[in-house]
Amino acid sequence: MRLFWFEIYKTFSRWRTYISFGAIALLVFLIEGVLRLKPEEVLYRATRSFQSDFLISGNILNGWFVTALIMNSLHVHIPFLITLVAGDIVSSEATSGTVRLLLIRPPSRAGIIVAKYLTALFYSAAVVLFLGLVCTLLGLSLFGGGDLMTYQQGRFGMVVIPENEIYLRMLLAFSAAVWSMTVVASLAFLFSTLAENSIGPIIGTMAVVVIFFVLGNFPFDFLQDLRPFLFTTYMNFWHGFLDDPISWQEITRSASILGLHNMGLFSIAFIVYQRKDIKS
Repeated sequence: MRLFWFEIYKTFSRWRTYISFGAIALLVFLIEGVLRLKPEEVLYRATRSFQSDFLISGNILNGWFVTALIMNSLHVHIPFLITLVAGDIVSSEATSGTVRLLLIRPPSRAGIIVAKYLTALFYSAAVVLFLGLVCTLLGLSLFGGGDLMTYQQGRFGMVVIPENEIYLRMLLAFSAAVWSMTVVASLAFLFSTLAENSIGPIIGTMAVVVIFFVLGNFPFDFLQDLRPFLFTTYMNFWHGFLDDPISWQEITRSASILGLHNMGLFSIAFIVYQRKDIKS
């Protein structure tokens, strides 16, 4: 536990750690500012496919709707922000030359690598939860509250969630989003144990994420057969908590598959770090 808190202190004492939080705050302020200036256009684009079948009234463009809208772009910007730290947490020791000193001290290699991995997961959770906090607080202050209208996952339909249910559902959705982003952190962490500088893990992780997203979204049968084997297929399982009814079976399946990815990636990173040569 002492090693973990030491790694937390070391990580959050670097100015580059706060780039992600600053970028998220700026991005959310810009998006919600634009939405506030053009609410009619946003509402029309979001509901035009249903306007011929439903009579839509009330405060549809509210803080919860805006939060869910921004969450849909989670896989675009959050992975890159996570790799800035997760891809640097081990490789930075090799770059600065402190890895030799670190590995000859009393703490075991197992203890060091576990502490660093937990720090990477902690940072990932902090980034996603910060996004949720900024989106929700700013969204409710600018657009007010109300029922949440959203699309059904994987189907052409609309779901309306009463406001008294949204608080718990949003908490569960962001918790699921944290879990999905830990796979990105695990992948960046693995690359960080393999590299001698931070650029390689960051670029490598983003390349894998982008390639997997592209392959999973191409409308070709032979590529669709690959979807169950790509971790990006399951990263949007958080949306299941904003569906009606909640598909607990699908959520459990996706969370379990992502958990297996985490275990596999960390196991490889653990073995690599245990065998790391500190003499060269």
